[in-house]
Amino acid sequence: MAAPPEARAEASLSADLRALASSPRELWTVYAMKLLESVAYFAIWSLLVIFLSDDHGFSDTAAGSVAGTWLTVISLVMFLAGFIADGLGIRRALVIAALSTAVGRGMLAFAGDKMTIYAALAASVWGIACMKPTMNAAVRSYTTPATVSFAFSFYYVLMNIGSLAQGPLITEFRKWFKGGASIAGVTFSSSQMVFLVGFVVSCVNVVLALSMRETKPAASSDKATKNPLTIAREVLREPAFWIFLGFIALLTFVRLILQHAHLTWPKYTLREFGQDFPFAYYWSINPAMIIVLTPVATALTRKYPPYPVITIGATITAFSVLAMAVSTTVAASVVFIVLLSIGEALWSPRLYEYTATIAPPGRESSYMGLSEIPLFLAKPFVGFLSGYLLSVYCPPAGPRDSRPMWLVIGLMTIAAPVCMLVFRRNIERRAPAEAGPKPEAAA
Repeated sequence: MAAPPEARAEASLSADLRALASSPRELWTVYAMKLLESVAYFAIWSLLVIFLSDDHGFSDTAAGSVAGTWLTVISLVMFLAGFIADGLGIRRALVIAALSTAVGRGMLAFAGDKMTIYAALAASVWGIACMKPTMNAAVRSYTTPATVSFAFSFYYVLMNIGSLAQGPLITEFRKWFKGGASIAGVTFSSSQMVFLVGFVVSCVNVVLALSMRETKPAASSDKATKNPLTIAREVLREPAFWIFLGFIALLTFVRLILQHAHLTWPKYTLREFGQDFPFAYYWSINPAMIIVLTPVATALTRKYPPYPVITIGATITAFSVLAMAVSTTVAASVVFIVLLSIGEALWSPRLYEYTATIAPPGRESSYMGLSEIPLFLAKPFVGFLSGYLLSVYCPPAGPRDSRPMWLVIGLMTIAAPVCMLVFRRNIERRAPAEAGPKPEAAA
């Protein structure tokens, strides 16, 4: 008699953990860096528009535009950083990236005027942009075909543990330092105290990156060129890359929900449910669910190609936002987060795997970076749209009707899984074989 799915998943998880334990220590260093970076990045992302409005008087539209521009520049630099990271190598790329984030977050923690804020955000751009494709490439480089699926799932779980940590960090700091805090004669707002934590963990990442060995992973191509322009030309000539980019462009509509979750939803909750509403704690439902669901979902779906799994997950995520278009209640927000998380547990880790496995050896960072092109084009729009929708449907004062705001966002998002289903044959038929399930992984 066949074992039940739960038993098969448990056995698979145990085997995957044992296989992953034999990976080089550099993989575990990257995991530690990803965990710390996630704490800092998600905390700053969630607080940035609130910090700009509450501490520096930015309007909703202005705060959303600043945040959207910052995220857009990160995406712009990210698809350029991939070429440079492939040329620099993993260790050097991570050292430089960690230094950039430490400088930017240190400046943001001490920022007392708008120009310093702009300079701080600019200083952190390179580090954030370079770290993501380089870390993704490192996971691919320091794993084998038999462990790559679980390695990316574990990587995604660690990212969400970091995201989970930012929930209590933000909520408790907003309570403890509601009136600000003074350290060595310097006054910090509650938001700046959170940014200070981000600065400290970024400094730890500098030390971790320096501890990595310079040796080249065996999975890398010995013939890989070190010239970023040559790398760019080679990648852009590959037909597989353009098929991949079209797929990513469709998925971008779904990924924008996460932008609204950090730019639109926090202000929405504070205005609809009160300024003391613990939005960060409620958002912690998302990473908590991802931590639990991702390894199980990966174990149960690993025998299937990434595309159908990503499509199913994207459909669930796309419909999640409609809960708040029906009801302006805390319960509706919880339904939104729960459905979004179920879908995300399916599509997001498999997207990492899909991206890394279709890239030729030595070109992982380039593919990771260039995969941000569609999101780069969309981020300035979603930043402005977030501020505009809030000002129209959920202003800080006066009558509010937030349901149409979420209906607009939901209708824009649902277009993605529809198109993914319509164009499935075209994308799957021409996708490279490497993106499918591997015999070693399916065993």
